[in-house]
Order: sequence, then structure tokens, then C-alpha cells
Amino acid sequence: MDESSLGTVSFAVAIFVIMLFAFGLVVGERIGEEMGGKCVEKREFHVANLKILATGILASAVVWAVQLLTLAGLVFGLMVGALAGARLGFGGSVGPWKFADKYFNVNKSRGGRREDEKARARAARKARKEGKPEPEFMSVQTDGTNPAGDASAKKGAKH
Repeated sequence: MDESSLGTVSFAVAIFVIMLFAFGLVVGERIGEEMGGKCVEKREFHVANLKILATGILASAVVWAVQLLTLAGLVFGLMVGALAGARLGFGGSVGPWKFADKYFNVNKSRGGRREDEKARARAARKARKEGKPEPEFMSVQTDGTNPAGDASAKKGAKH
């Protein structure tokens, strides 16, 4: 190989690594969102983050030991995507995300939540984890009948 083809090959490898990184971000975000959705308490969220980091470090060590360095982009993308996805799945400002959320004015209403609002959010996350329907905050009738037996509640009737 001459010198001009070496530059082309290394450019192609760099583009391939970037593509693997982007693929890892997408797949990792999906995996992390599933993990974060199963977390009910902050402690479980932090344990999930530690699992993601430990798995990423172990996978990086395997990539470096086998000398398949082009896969480093995939591993790093999976790890970063999973961390971001876990935060999205959990749905709260936790840990280092608090600082980013304050800076970008995200989840502004969550800052001064009362204990009953925190308990309601915790109950919703717990129901989502167990596969049950989330607690209702407002009841809506769909059958068109009024509990009092009034005929004016039927569909098309004007009040």
C-alpha cells in the first residue's frame, strides 16, 4: 500500500467507528430506558447506573484485550446511550442529571415537589414496574351513563 491509500483507509475506519458509536447510542438508549423504567426508588436507579458502567468497563476491557479497537465506538455508544436512557426511563432529576436539568430549565416543576406529589410519582413508577395500570388522578366515564341515573349524560345530549 502506498501512503495515499493509508490515509483513505484510516478515514474509512474512523467513519465506521463513528457509525458504530451512533448505532450504540440508539440501542443503548433503548436498553437504558427499559432499565430505568423498572426502577422505583432513587437507590434502584443508582444501582442500574452502576450496572451499566460496570458492564461498559468490562466490555471495553474485552475489546482492548482482543485488539478489536474499532468496536470501542460501539461499546462506548452503548454505555452512554444506556446511561441517558435510564434517566429518561426513570423520569426524574437524579444525581448528576439534577445539575443539567437546572441549567437547561428541564423538570422545573419537580424542584419543589411536596411529599404527596413524590409519593404519587413513586406509585406511578411502581405500577409501571409491576405491569399494572398507573393510578388514576382523574376518573373519566366512557360508557355514557351518569352514576346518578340522569338521562342527560347520554351521548349527544346537551347540558
